[in-house]
Amino acid sequence: MALMEIRISSVVNSVKKLVEKEKEQFLVRGLEDFERFFSPDMNLYHYTKDQCHFLLASMNEIEGVVGTQTKEIVRKIKMLVTEQDNPAAIKPQDDDLKNGREEFDRGWYDRLKNLSSLELLKIFASSELEDRSREIAIRRVNVLLCDHTSKKVQIDISEMRQLQPLLISCLKEEGVSFNSIFKVLGEVVNHVAYEMLIYQEETWYELRDYIASSKTEFQRAVYIFQCLTMALIDDDFVIPVMENLFLEIITRLDPPRELLVDNSSWVLAFMGGFCLAIHLIEMSSKAESVKEIAHKMIDSIRKLVERKKEVGLVRRAFRDMESIVKKQMEWYSTSQYKFLKGLLWRLYAIKGMKWESKIVLWRINVIVERGVKEEEKELPENEFDWLNLNAE
Repeated sequence: MALMEIRISSVVNSVKKLVEKEKEQFLVRGLEDFERFFSPDMNLYHYTKDQCHFLLASMNEIEGVVGTQTKEIVRKIKMLVTEQDNPAAIKPQDDDLKNGREEFDRGWYDRLKNLSSLELLKIFASSELEDRSREIAIRRVNVLLCDHTSKKVQIDISEMRQLQPLLISCLKEEGVSFNSIFKVLGEVVNHVAYEMLIYQEETWYELRDYIASSKTEFQRAVYIFQCLTMALIDDDFVIPVMENLFLEIITRLDPPRELLVDNSSWVLAFMGGFCLAIHLIEMSSKAESVKEIAHKMIDSIRKLVERKKEVGLVRRAFRDMESIVKKQMEWYSTSQYKFLKGLLWRLYAIKGMKWESKIVLWRINVIVERGVKEEEKELPENEFDWLNLNAE
């Protein structure tokens, strides 16, 4: 027991350090990976009562020192080792677990392995299943579509077209909360959109209408928009999205006065503004809108730095921007290069910004320099140039 307490203390101390250093996103990713590993592992092997107790005790301690997003994942892990009707009771490796849950889960995993992406998505769309079964299904869809995008497998275009209306229905489902399941759903949408918009050169109007609809919650609309990593060159897609999100993004970019447990609204507004600007930068008719977005982003960061609120907001936004730039890099041209360089210069020059924030900007700059083709690189000459205000 003493050894177990020492190990739990060690785990919790590591978690606290990540939270204190504003690196909770690494904890989130690690726990998500652990959950994906543990769920099948628990059912394929016989976990002892002590092993379950250690895991549950660790999760209880972690839950007390982390933010909302991490707590969601922690609670899902706890559900795997506790009875549904009694969260405090540890699941021993009894006959019911062995003969019931293990048998069901093994059969479930075996079934999913042989299903098509369309069949899996229909399972996810079923409201009759528990959340865990649905999440396993949507993650399997994502794996199949990742393999399709990377050309490891081939999914027929007719199946892709059948996925489209079903995905829109899933996005609109009220029962899907804004959590890890919705975020995996966003990745699935991106894969299908990539196939249809890039390879098939077809406008996905239903997706555009979902993002551009005033009925869609801002967090969901802007998150799905930023999930689209391809170049959106179709005005019929981009302009309606811009017209719906622009004012909301500008409003939500006002820096929060107080740090909240969940500051995702401001971070999503920052990322939505960045993605809008990147997609609109080559449209001369939208140059003033790009200018307003960029200046609002910079001004908001400056105010947060002045208020000593970099931790939890500024660095999180910079890291999310870094992730998006990596995914978009393959299609950046001179206009995107100039805009990003100008934005990075102005953010880096903000007085009082801590080195931990600047290092993320430096990493983004390295990604840009390595990823953009040499013939596309052209440094902005002035304020008008980086915002493409002098475009014909």
